[in-house]
Amino acid sequence: MKSTSSPLPAPVPQRISFAQATPEQRARAEEYVREELAAQFPPVLKGTWAGALQALQPDLWATSDRVGLDVYQLDRVADHLDALPAVVHARAGHGPRKLYFGRLPMNCPDEVLRALAELEADPQAGGHAVYQLVAGVARRHAEAEQFGWSKSPAPREADGTDSDQARAGLLARVAALDRARGLPTDT
Repeated sequence: MKSTSSPLPAPVPQRISFAQATPEQRARAEEYVREELAAQFPPVLKGTWAGALQALQPDLWATSDRVGLDVYQLDRVADHLDALPAVVHARAGHGPRKLYFGRLPMNCPDEVLRALAELEADPQAGGHAVYQLVAGVARRHAEAEQFGWSKSPAPREADGTDSDQARAGLLARVAALDRARGLPTDT
């Protein structure tokens, strides 16, 4: 004979602030986050998960047998983990010791290079102010001594050219344009 009683209702989760959660509830929340997000992240130290929860202190949702986070809070934890240097380095396939400190590429804006090319095509086109603006910006990008961290010992420009050659080439183009306009050169 079939039972006429209805199945027990699912337990209703209760919201608990992170600050009021017990150590056991926090540990269970950490397990939940690791289970939900582990596939999205490279292997990270175990403390990273707990550190993210401690930093964000999200509200927890607890039943008698499970502690978790709502979707919004879980997304916040994922965003927090995404921004951690350890995760960024692990995703990039290198550790912090595989970064190189050196001169950064100049990455001169395309608009400046196009304007310079137009002036090279007709050196007398544009007024003195336009020429000074374009040549000045190009020189500043080529002469800038910007240093920082990169993934390779000799970072390249956006188009793949050697950074030092690109700088020398850009300065040579501006010097040639100076000569074509009849301006004094520094050399």
